[in-house]
Formats: sequence, C-alpha cells, structure tokens
Amino acid sequence: MKATMNAGSQARTHPGGDSPVTRLATLQHTLMGGRGPGASDEEVAGHTRDRPWLGAVPAPVERALVQRQAEHLRAGEPIVNELVLRTERSRALRAAILGAVVALVIRAVTVRGARSRRDRHD
Repeated sequence: MKATMNAGSQARTHPGGDSPVTRLATLQHTLMGGRGPGASDEEVAGHTRDRPWLGAVPAPVERALVQRQAEHLRAGEPIVNELVLRTERSRALRAAILGAVVALVIRAVTVRGARSRRDRHD
C-alpha cells in the first residue's frame, strides 16, 4: 500500500477476515469520517473521473447523453422522449374525457331538476 492511501482506501481493500459486524462498523466509521484533504489522487479520480458507470449506464454512454442534451438546450429544443410525449397525451385525453363526463352529468342533473320543478308547478 502507498503511503498516500487513507483510511477509506484501507477499509475498502482490507482482507475479508473480519466478521460482517466488524466490517460494517469499519465501513461506517470510514464513511462518517468522510473524504477530503488527504485523499490520494487515485482515490479522487476513482470517485470522479475514472468511474466505469454513471447512474445505470456506462460512463461513455452517459457522457454522450449529456452532450446530446446540452446540444438540445443550446438549440432551444425541449428535451423529451416518446414516453414523455405519450404520457402527456394520455393525461390530456383523460382530462378531456373526465371534463366531458362531468359536463354531461351536470347538464343531466340540471335538466332533471328543471323538469321536476316544472312538474311540481303544473
């Protein structure tokens, strides 16, 4: 091990001879101790630039997606996909149907109420 390695690197690379409870306590202590001044360049790079995955996709794919989104933003285009468009159309259709049903119910109640008032007066 290099002299620049900190407790976090040692906790991650420590052989697995400890019990799970001891290992968990060590990792928790390391996590709560945080990283910061004193972290080696390799550790910083491992947590920032050299990560193989960003989110749920490989880093190069994520970087390409971010670049494409940035190009859309610079061009003033909205960032949407087909799923978002379908969901919005579906919501709009449901809202229109619900509005029509409510309007028909209100009309039916109003007409029925007017008929019953007219019948009472006759």
